[in-house]
Amino acid sequence: MFFFSEPSFTVTLEAISNPQMTAEPTELACHVTNITHLPLGGRLGVTWGHTTLPGLVGGPQTSNSIGSLDGYGNLMPGAMYSDRLKSGVMSLTRVQPDTFKLRFLRTQEIDMGQYVCSVSAWSVSSQGDMMNTGEAQSAPLAVRWDTKRPTLNVVAKRLREASVGGATFEMSCAVATENLGEAGYSVLVQSQDSLEGAVRTIMTLSPDNVLQHGGATDPNRRDSLVLTKSGPAEFRFRLAGVQLSDRGFYWCDITAWTKQQPGHTWTRATSAESNKVKVDFQENGPSFSVAIQSDGTNVYPWETAKMECSLSVSGSSPKTGAHTALQGFLERSLADRCTMGEIPSQHHS
Repeated sequence: MFFFSEPSFTVTLEAISNPQMTAEPTELACHVTNITHLPLGGRLGVTWGHTTLPGLVGGPQTSNSIGSLDGYGNLMPGAMYSDRLKSGVMSLTRVQPDTFKLRFLRTQEIDMGQYVCSVSAWSVSSQGDMMNTGEAQSAPLAVRWDTKRPTLNVVAKRLREASVGGATFEMSCAVATENLGEAGYSVLVQSQDSLEGAVRTIMTLSPDNVLQHGGATDPNRRDSLVLTKSGPAEFRFRLAGVQLSDRGFYWCDITAWTKQQPGHTWTRATSAESNKVKVDFQENGPSFSVAIQSDGTNVYPWETAKMECSLSVSGSSPKTGAHTALQGFLERSLADRCTMGEIPSQHHS
């Protein structure tokens, strides 16, 4: 009869990466040390366990098995973690013969609590079966962080000022966040005629970068409107060919969204409005004046006199082409009217 000494070893658990806020990664390492009497061909397996914090998210304190790796390295997920392990947002691995790791790609609030790893030794019996010959468990390791409320701040800045009709107005909206982590943003560009006026939605941009025009947008002017993502947390709005009806205040209403796991739907985190940027200009339309000057005050019959007709056009027009065409029309009309009998005329623009 042969007697075998039971294997003995020590198990310790440490945090390689500890989250400071929700959605950050977590990595725990389970080390097996001081191994003695592990027979030739013996293998190590691991089981991971988690106990929630008392009263977390309104539920009772519970303990669950995350999953295990047997002596052959086969993964057996726990019921509560099966979907997350299969999708890859969590993983249980053996990185060395005596080291196991638990990783969370995006740690959730429900993941706060205490973790333990239990290591078992497996040996081959004389009949060729794997049998558990020893087990040891680590001390609990706490994983938690301050669940501060995420905050969002949006600052709008004028990039191009529309001082006359037909000009282009452009503004940027920059986003700053705290306690949020990785996020996507939806943007509403809104306006109102006055600070007490009705709010209109001009354009919207989803966190998946889908652009839509608001109900207040004239379909004939959609080519004049542009809303783009100009940086990781910055957006730009441009309105070309401003009209009198465009005067008022413009701003961004931005919402931050997060995903618990890749492939999941967006979850609203927080939102904020920017300061308001004013678009204001005076548009009186074009005006013109005509001056007539003669080289003499007395003209006798059958004499020739010179008269000079001067035309000046002032004011702005929504389109430069329209301004030029109007001036040309007035000059031609004035030339016709300044020709009187034998009195020649000249005109200058």
